[in-house]
Amino acid sequence: MTSCAFDDQEQFLNDLQYPTAVQSHHEASAESELVPTIMRLLRLLMIRKKTIIIALYLFAVCGVIYYYFAVRLYESSAKILIDGQNQDRVATVGDQSMVSNIMDTHSDLVTSPVVIEQAIEYLDPEHRTDIEGLPPSVWVRNIESRLGTRVTRKKSFIEVTYRSNNPETAAAVVRAVIKAYLAFVGEHHKGTAGEIIAALTTERDQIQSSLKHKQQELQQFRQRVGHLAVSTEDGVVDPKIQRVMKLNDTLLLAQEKRLSLQASLATAEAAYSRGEDLSQHLFQLEATLGKQVLLSSMGMSPQDLQVINTQQEKIVAAQQEVQNLSLYYGPNYPRIVELGQEILSLEQYIQNYHSGAGNRFDALGKSLPKDVVVKLLRQSTQHALEKEKQIQLTYEKARTEAAAYSGTLVQYRALEREVAREEARRDMLTDKIASIDFRQIQVPIRATVVRAPLANSNPVTPQLRLVAVVCLLGGAFSGIIVAYAQDVLADRFNSPEELSLQLGVPVLAMVKKLDSLPGESLDTIHTHACPNAPETEAFRTLRTVLSLSEQNCDRILISSSEPGDGKTTISANLSVALAQAGNRTLVIDADLRRPGFTTLMNLKGQAGVADLLTSAEAPASAAPPLIHHTAVDGLDFLPAGLRRPNPAELLSGKGFVELLAWAESKYDRVVVDCPPVLAVSDAQIIGQLVDGAILVVQPEKNHRRLVMRAVESFHAAGCHLFGVVANGLSSDSQGYGYGYGYGYSYTQDGDYEHGGNAELPNEALTTTAPPEQTDGATIAVNLPHQWSSETASANSGPVGPAVTGSSKPSIKPRRAA
Repeated sequence: MTSCAFDDQEQFLNDLQYPTAVQSHHEASAESELVPTIMRLLRLLMIRKKTIIIALYLFAVCGVIYYYFAVRLYESSAKILIDGQNQDRVATVGDQSMVSNIMDTHSDLVTSPVVIEQAIEYLDPEHRTDIEGLPPSVWVRNIESRLGTRVTRKKSFIEVTYRSNNPETAAAVVRAVIKAYLAFVGEHHKGTAGEIIAALTTERDQIQSSLKHKQQELQQFRQRVGHLAVSTEDGVVDPKIQRVMKLNDTLLLAQEKRLSLQASLATAEAAYSRGEDLSQHLFQLEATLGKQVLLSSMGMSPQDLQVINTQQEKIVAAQQEVQNLSLYYGPNYPRIVELGQEILSLEQYIQNYHSGAGNRFDALGKSLPKDVVVKLLRQSTQHALEKEKQIQLTYEKARTEAAAYSGTLVQYRALEREVAREEARRDMLTDKIASIDFRQIQVPIRATVVRAPLANSNPVTPQLRLVAVVCLLGGAFSGIIVAYAQDVLADRFNSPEELSLQLGVPVLAMVKKLDSLPGESLDTIHTHACPNAPETEAFRTLRTVLSLSEQNCDRILISSSEPGDGKTTISANLSVALAQAGNRTLVIDADLRRPGFTTLMNLKGQAGVADLLTSAEAPASAAPPLIHHTAVDGLDFLPAGLRRPNPAELLSGKGFVELLAWAESKYDRVVVDCPPVLAVSDAQIIGQLVDGAILVVQPEKNHRRLVMRAVESFHAAGCHLFGVVANGLSSDSQGYGYGYGYGYSYTQDGDYEHGGNAELPNEALTTTAPPEQTDGATIAVNLPHQWSSETASANSGPVGPAVTGSSKPSIKPRRAA
């Protein structure tokens, strides 16, 4: 017995070094907690799926309302190409960064207030629907909020977009913005030459306006005075002066004609008085009598002249034909001979006709009386004189009108000179503007519209697909946030999986809320008072899990995170179950502050652990008298004893180590009932001396943070934690499966009997022996329907909730429908 005590002390010293190893292992395992965290989140979403469904439904309703009542917006876009003017320059390393800066600068410039203000001026009234009814102070801000630009990276494109309630307005605004942007760029990059051109252009426009006014004045003056001349420089004379000049020429011709006739008359009269022949004076009469009269007097008519012309034409045609035939035939060719004779006859006819006409003319001169010739010459002279006088009168009248018109003509010439002078000044300014070197005003960049804005009749918002995606994502995200908030605010474990994942230890058993039994002592313990009741199966499950664990579990500590969790109830029922399985079991009530187990066994005030630890006698000799045997075979109990002021110091002393060493040598199982781990440090002290601990948790009562802190306290103290026991579960505990109840109980004959509120399975289950007769057989495990045996095994590691023994048939209850 002494050697066992020394071995326990050695084990105690080794356990003092264990917390560091456990903590390092715990930190290493924290890196692999991502999957458990995700699993916990999925489990949380499954538990609170109603919250997510409600959130999705609300977002769907809001999305439908928004889609049908939202204002339709139409978008129009255009693309501008920005390229530099110095394309022939060799590229450098910093060119790409410079180009990027230029693109960003011009992108911001498109949406700048100065460009938008100019664009508003370009807009027609019918395209100002977006700013209609708004004060001018917010026009720029309103359009800027709808206007957007996007720079295509690694390309020199700027895309300008605008959204409006009207597609035509959207396209018009984009056009106006681009126009204002191009105008601003052109004005901004102009230099001195540009200013000179602007000044010259302004002056030219003023001269053009003055010239237009003077030209209108000249035209009105011309219409008023009836001036028809266009320009004296073009050789065009005023019609009134031109008329005087023509009358003067006509008058001179008339005077010459009169003088010529007077000279002919004088000569004819002299010849007549001398009796000479007057035939040579007949030609002077041709102009007076007319050609037709002379020909008639000679026996000729116009038809005679036509006959002569016709004969001459025949001669020419015959000569041409003879010339053509001579190229191929000789002079004796019949046709050539015939044509020669025809030509001779035609020539003879014409010659005879002319001889006859001459003879007739000579006869006319000899037969015409001489006084008739003189008389005719006198008549012609008188006629010429009268004609001269008429022309003289017309000339004098036109000359008088032209003299009166000369004053008006001087004023007209002055207006013409002013117009010419203004035109010369305009042409000079135009030539000067054209002569300026336009290379001095070239801008460093050139903006070109490569895609013009068009009106798009399809609205860009709201989009049914986008609204559906937003509603789905928004509803899911909001539902997850609300579910997580509910979970955080509730601060409870919602399922055994969540309990196991967050604590990092398996759930050994789940115990429903037990009803109080009448009586006292062992009669109030369910595994003793009603061993065949369905609720006792959870303790048999716990016993089986501990028995089949790879970890040594001879010395077991049972505690909770806070008072009232039912650790004493679990300790009592587990102890009875261990004893019923044939294990010699000792229960030590180490809760020296509020000894619940001692009160349960009606041993309050009896000597116990506290007295043993304060005694000078060794525990091996002092403990047996303090042991109380119970009505359950193999189950003994050591009460807490009289209250002491320093329980932590007593438990951390050498005496408790020796007590555990003695108990292990005498009993198969030692169950230590300890105070809550978060209330005092007693459980942490004892946890270093036992094989492991069981933490009792009430999911509906305990806060998650407190339970996690309790587990961390055991790990920090170096105490191995077998797992947790979910206690006090009600029939409607969400996520724990107790809505199905316990599936089976036992009859006095050893047959299985349906119990609780579960439904009978379709298949009959049989067994050869009741579970009380053997330990290690498969026990009906009260696990939730969500938790399979594989999940339990994975979560528990070496400790599982139910394992089939090697010598007994397995009894697996079916899940209720």
